[in-house]
Amino acid sequence: MGSMATEATAQDLKILSSWDQSYPAVSDVLIPFMDYLEEETTADLKLTRFGPETIPPFEQLNPVTQGLFDMLYTNGGYHYNDIAVGMALDALSGSAEELHDSGIWDFADRQYQEMGLKLIAVFYDRNGFHMILKEPLGDNALAGRRIRGTPLYHPVIEALGGSPAVLPAPEIYPALERGVVDGAAWPAVGAVNYRWFEVAGYFVRPTFGQVSHMLLMNLDTWNGLDETTRAEIEAAARHYETESSAIFDSLAGKEEETLVAEGMEVTNFQPDVAANLKSAWFDGVLDLSATINPEAIAEIRTTAGDAGIGK
Repeated sequence: MGSMATEATAQDLKILSSWDQSYPAVSDVLIPFMDYLEEETTADLKLTRFGPETIPPFEQLNPVTQGLFDMLYTNGGYHYNDIAVGMALDALSGSAEELHDSGIWDFADRQYQEMGLKLIAVFYDRNGFHMILKEPLGDNALAGRRIRGTPLYHPVIEALGGSPAVLPAPEIYPALERGVVDGAAWPAVGAVNYRWFEVAGYFVRPTFGQVSHMLLMNLDTWNGLDETTRAEIEAAARHYETESSAIFDSLAGKEEETLVAEGMEVTNFQPDVAANLKSAWFDGVLDLSATINPEAIAEIRTTAGDAGIGK
């Protein structure tokens, strides 16, 4: 595996991203981190980013494991059929520091290393996920509605009576505009830049879960770096995991203010639905993940419960 990875050097690393700059997790988190990493490493690192226009988000894992790219910035839901451990991180309720302290971060790293990848960082947006809707909620949650969502969202969409539809980000706007879907599930940060307020009138509260933006590196590329560079990358990543949480908090506050200013309104789940939403999300995401990696997910479920970062 990774025969092409040896062609890459510590000076030139190619990062494949599942999103383009329209998503703030790229423009406000990944790109600043790339600059920070170049500054904090003594090796002459040069990081170059390639987006989903190069390779579609759901097809990006293999090119990185094979060494066509050196790093991958993604969410576990995009590749859960290959390994569901990354998607399981979105079910949790702790900070990146708690993820480390619980041992789940290191466990996820070991699981990805078996796939030929090294986990570098998890940039958590603890503001979680929400839904954008064309029409407000009624008494029957999402009954009868078709909601865009990657497989990550399917259990909770279905539990709320909706029908999921898988669409990449660029296709969400026209799908909402034409009525192909009645809403879209997405992180609480991002709708503004995609301008979905032009084709949908409501955003749902409360939010649920939290969003893990994983940065992975081809394992051969990682092992080819000298010890000093690896240590500097790890230190920079740990620091920026904390920094990114504050960045996402700021973005989320501005996001909601802008959605309201653009004419969108809040629509709330019924109290009984809202009360069970966190548990439904946790169980739904982990149950789906367990269909792919049952033993690993069982360990994550137990460890998260012991650490108090589960449901």
